[in-house]
Amino acid sequence: MFSLKIDEEIQLRNIHPDDAEALFNLMERNRSRLRPWVDPSSLPETTKETRLFTINCLFSYYGNPFGSSELDKYYSELESYFPPAHRPLDLGIWFHDELAGIIMMSRLEDSSTALEFGYWITEEHEGKGIVTRCVSALMNYAIDEMGIQRFVIGCAVNNHRSRAIPERLGYRLHVTQPNREVVGEFVYDRAIYGIRSTAWREQSKTNQG
Repeated sequence: MFSLKIDEEIQLRNIHPDDAEALFNLMERNRSRLRPWVDPSSLPETTKETRLFTINCLFSYYGNPFGSSELDKYYSELESYFPPAHRPLDLGIWFHDELAGIIMMSRLEDSSTALEFGYWITEEHEGKGIVTRCVSALMNYAIDEMGIQRFVIGCAVNNHRSRAIPERLGYRLHVTQPNREVVGEFVYDRAIYGIRSTAWREQSKTNQG
């Protein structure tokens, strides 16, 4: 299992079927504010759908489900399993040991050395810099352990809280794509931010100095 300690307050780790109840309760409390911004496939609406979502998250992390005793006991709950070509890694954000949100990272389809982030956090934990700290730590991890050379964050132009993350981290706005952010029945213009690993490292050195 993947686990990364961010600081004394925050830890990231895989979403696991054991987290299904906590995740469902978290989404229920925040569903109305998340629905305009988060893809419906990532906001299951029943406890059963949430459990299947967590199982798929686990399978995406491990890859081929066969031959792993950790996955055997969950495979029968899925009607089928077709791993995506570019498996995302969905991580729970644990703040003081309580699930507070989700952060996703996945390689871009056109580049194995580029990584994209997506995220959401509960209303009560907004404004604490939690997501910013998580993305920053994951960028360092991805450079050191995954050979990532470029990072991308895309979000709706009018989702100001989401846009604040890349802007705070020094990403550059590359392009605004009309009507390219489709979230269920909602369609927005999409802002694409990016930063190269070399620029991130140089920026980090400057900030530390």
